[in-house]
Amino acid sequence: MLAIIITIAVVVFDQVSKAIVINNLELYGEAGFIPHIISFYHTRNTGAAFSSFSDKPWVFMVLSFAAMAATVFVLIKEYRRHRLLTVSLAMILGGGIGNMIDRIGLGYVTDFLRFDFVDFAIFNVADSFITVGAVLLGVYILVFEPKVEKRLKAEKAAASSDEGTDPGDKQKTADESGNPPEDGENGGENAG
Repeated sequence: MLAIIITIAVVVFDQVSKAIVINNLELYGEAGFIPHIISFYHTRNTGAAFSSFSDKPWVFMVLSFAAMAATVFVLIKEYRRHRLLTVSLAMILGGGIGNMIDRIGLGYVTDFLRFDFVDFAIFNVADSFITVGAVLLGVYILVFEPKVEKRLKAEKAAASSDEGTDPGDKQKTADESGNPPEDGENGGENAG
């Protein structure tokens, strides 16, 4: 449920922000936002993030669909693994869907965020969520995944040891072998 909410929220935020830019800022138009830090610059991107694959859009479309399908698969299969994994993958998926809507509907992606203090590619809200999601995924893999694996192995070991153990098994085994249970094993009955 959390993954669905985050994914939808990212897509809506991305599409609304692009619509505002398209309706209020002409193509290649500029507008200030946070002085000397970030400004708006309306442009179009026919490729992937930071204009890669612009000459082969079909390659990127296939790769994007495959990546999104893999992300959905992991979210469905591992949604209980850890909340940070869910959040990071949902952010990546939402950003991917937001940009894919543009590519399918318009043939390009609307970009409009530009850093003023460094020479960097112009990007959009979807790209931002993909980037932040990827960073959070990296944090999850490096910091939390080893702990999650340890916990899951311990739970699996505990579950497998509990499966074959019936509380009456010790008594049945003792009765079948003809030997009484050891002292203290049966609630201390034989302890004197």
